[in-house]
Amino acid sequence: MLIFDLKSLLFTLILLIAAAIAGGYWIARRRARSTVGLPGGSSLLAVLDDAPFGVAALEGGEVRYANPYARRMLHLPDGAGALPDADWSPLLDADRHAARQETATAGVGRYRTVTFASGQTARWWVIPWKADADIGFDFLFLLDVTAQQRTEQAGRALINDLGHEMRTPIATILTHLEILGLSDVGQEVQQQSLAFAKDEAQRMARLLNDMLELGRLETAPDLPRRPVDLVALVEEVVLQSTPRAVERQMALALEAESPLPFVAANADRLRQVFLNLLDNAFKYARPGDRVTVSLRRTDGGVECAVCDTGPGIPPEHFPHIARRFYRAAPKGVEGSGLGLSLVAEILRRHDSELMIESPGIDGLGICMKFVIRN
Repeated sequence: MLIFDLKSLLFTLILLIAAAIAGGYWIARRRARSTVGLPGGSSLLAVLDDAPFGVAALEGGEVRYANPYARRMLHLPDGAGALPDADWSPLLDADRHAARQETATAGVGRYRTVTFASGQTARWWVIPWKADADIGFDFLFLLDVTAQQRTEQAGRALINDLGHEMRTPIATILTHLEILGLSDVGQEVQQQSLAFAKDEAQRMARLLNDMLELGRLETAPDLPRRPVDLVALVEEVVLQSTPRAVERQMALALEAESPLPFVAANADRLRQVFLNLLDNAFKYARPGDRVTVSLRRTDGGVECAVCDTGPGIPPEHFPHIARRFYRAAPKGVEGSGLGLSLVAEILRRHDSELMIESPGIDGLGICMKFVIRN
């Protein structure tokens, strides 16, 4: 069985593409003496137009050819024309110059990862190519790595945050294990140490579960969406949450306009949003408070809200409340500090965002709102 070096094979294929483009352009110039660009009707260019990567042929400050992928990434106009004066232009000029210097000895071109003003991240490869004594090009190959970059950043942030948050419970458990190993402590102290160690272990388990769930969300591809009946979904959530409301001595109600349109959503993840918001309300509200889930028609979708009559949250916390591990609640209230982060990420995957309002008097009460589109 033959085993091929994939990188070498790809390199060879790209060189063949470059040679074919250069050859086609050289023939076109010899035949028609055109300075406009490459022959767009050729079968080779038809193939490159549908390529899953960007290709551009540059001559001096002119773009002689760019396939749709490259035009989209670099925001180039259709057809031939001058290179735009963009943030990435000096980087491209530097790589073209360096690639020409290197090609004389190594012939490997220049690689770079660049983030554009649009927020997209691309890896590009620049390599010069000389068709003859008069015609020389710089070929630019592009690959959109925005999703990969976002996944890598999310993974690094996940590990860093988890490592930071694990230090305290691990240190606490180790301290109480040392206490349990002492021979001169009483049974009451041992029981307290066991209770503390158990609480911290449970806290670690919650942190791990929530962080892994958040990590899966942040690094997963787009959520599959289907038409969802929000009223039916929220009725199930309210029914599921009623025992918790009874236990906390709170009133729980659903208010929904009728009829409401179906929305394009991932039902399982949207159910998780409502459950997390209700759990948040149950934790921080007081016995006798009221928690209301409301659904109202709005332009292009349905406005959803989970409101309570509890003590509320000071407005200065609003901009940070969905940040990882940020907690505005008093000490003693259990939680990982990730519930609203999960909610915010799920809503982001639905092209929505969490809005927080404090509609009550003297800062009492809180409303968590978002809109799900049709």
